[in-house]
Amino acid sequence: MAFEESLRSEVLDRADRNGNLCAADACYLLKQHGFNLSDISEDDHDISQARLDERNAEALLDWLGY
Repeated sequence: MAFEESLRSEVLDRADRNGNLCAADACYLLKQHGFNLSDISEDDHDISQARLDERNAEALLDWLGY
């Protein structure tokens, strides 16, 4: 649980003032979990596709199951 909280905190800290990650950070996060940006386009896991397209940090974490 501590790892998940630490990861979540680190990702949210990297987000801009709108809560979005830059493309490089989003790609890195997804790659560390075996995914890429096209994976989130193919299956949104019932998370707002607009938020995923913006690379919203919370949406990406939710998509990854955090």
